Amino acid sequence: MQLKAICPGLDAATNKEVLMGAKIYDSVQFYKKLHKLQRIGGKASDAAARALEIIEELAGRSDLSMRLRNKLTSRGDARIEKCSKFDLGSGYRLIYIKKGGWFVFLYLGTHDECDTWINNNTGIRPDINKAEVFVGNKESLCAGKQELNANESLDWNEMDVPLHQILDQKTLKEIFPGISGSSGR
Repeated sequence: MQLKAICPGLDAATNKEVLMGAKIYDSVQFYKKLHKLQRIGGKASDAAARALEIIEELAGRSDLSMRLRNKLTSRGDARIEKCSKFDLGSGYRLIYIKKGGWFVFLYLGTHDECDTWINNNTGIRPDINKAEVFVGNKESLCAGKQELNANESLDWNEMDVPLHQILDQKTLKEIFPGISGSSGR
């Protein structure tokens, strides 16, 4: 599996190699929202597609292209340090920060939803080490590596199956010998 989001690059200012790519801060919520917009269809689906295009492009870059700079809103947002927003059209926004060589995507939604999210998260300093690396539209590290397909409904709880329903007792005893009281043999 090729992780195009982890790419070495050269920082022009310092002439040092840096990591660049894209991360999703709260990936479960972000992908739920993305999928919801895809299901709604129309302008919401168009905004979701534009958000994915932007994230995919930035997964392999260390800076914004001129095309993407033109999609930024006229000003960032002072409520969150280094916060910027992409205008996805039809009143939709994509919120991100640039931190440690990464584009960290925080939230996706309508203008009003984004404003509410920023108000509720004013001063947030996301720990980018806990954010999920974006690996492209073919794979997502959440939801059991399922594809994001607008025509397919995802059950976000399908991985919440007790182990005893997936594994037989012998395998469980081998994996958890201390819990079962056996020596694992």
